[in-house]
Amino acid sequence: MTFLLFSPTLASAEQLALDGVWGNETGCKYAREGMGEDDSFITLKADGLESYGTGCEWVKVFAGKSGAQVAIGLCGYEGESGLGSETFVIARDMGDPAQINIYANSGEVWGEVRKCR
Repeated sequence: MTFLLFSPTLASAEQLALDGVWGNETGCKYAREGMGEDDSFITLKADGLESYGTGCEWVKVFAGKSGAQVAIGLCGYEGESGLGSETFVIARDMGDPAQINIYANSGEVWGEVRKCR
């Protein structure tokens, strides 16, 4: 007998106000080809983010007056069988509006991405 703990059809995922796929150089290549050259890739999409060690799907998104967004993700981690939750702040770079900064819950920059071509 199989028991389902949750069903994707019952879950309500939220999305960032974000157009297209964003990433660092290796992240954009990963998004296009499905393979990364090294473990430095970061890919950000409206429904989640992915890096070598972390993959998160957004379950809640809040928008601030400045345009910055807070995204709470349900995350899996490379080499671990469990799930966790992470909170990120997604905001345009003040000096370079073509760049988006991803901040960890601590306030440190977790990654920097640009729109993939």
